[in-house]
Amino acid sequence: MDLDRTDVGILQALQADARLSFRDLARRLGVSVPTISARVSTLRDLGILTGFHAAVDPEKLGQVRVVLLVRFARGSGDAVGNRIAALEGVRWTVRTRDDRIVAEAVLPRAAALEEFLARVRSVPGVAVCEHHVATKALKESPRAVIEDGIAAVLSCFECGQPIEGAPLRIRLDGRFHYLCCPSCERLFRDRYARVRSRAGGSPPRGRPPRSP
Repeated sequence: MDLDRTDVGILQALQADARLSFRDLARRLGVSVPTISARVSTLRDLGILTGFHAAVDPEKLGQVRVVLLVRFARGSGDAVGNRIAALEGVRWTVRTRDDRIVAEAVLPRAAALEEFLARVRSVPGVAVCEHHVATKALKESPRAVIEDGIAAVLSCFECGQPIEGAPLRIRLDGRFHYLCCPSCERLFRDRYARVRSRAGGSPPRGRPPRSP
């Protein structure tokens, strides 16, 4: 799904300064405030814009950064990565092509290091855990490269597979959802309605499912 210049401008501006208001963004990009509001909502629905955060330097607070290099047992990569990501203090976690989990954690004090490493090693599936304590941050910059011509890689909200070509977009209860095919749309609508029913809510507001 291609992102246009307004989407790109919003991402560039917010990645540089998340404090910008919708009015500031509208003035900067030459569009209306409602346009900015709608675009930001869509970017969040797509999972491209994941939140608005303050950047705090842990070193200035006397805290300790630890970089982890973890090897895992065959077939356990995603499970290991998710469990490590859930540990308190972990800032980010990625899985690499050479079957490693790389993560960074921030600990309140150096004395907490051994206890933290013991928790990592106790995660089921961890085979080897190598760690490095950072002594100085040389550079930190925004994670994504935002430039003209970028496209969003969407996953189907039902089956989780990458969507090839134009996605099916449906609106339920004021939010957009993206599906890869009519079959997934029907399944998603059915599941969505069941969840709302169990929660005691009214049927979802949106157009009825398409005919097969």
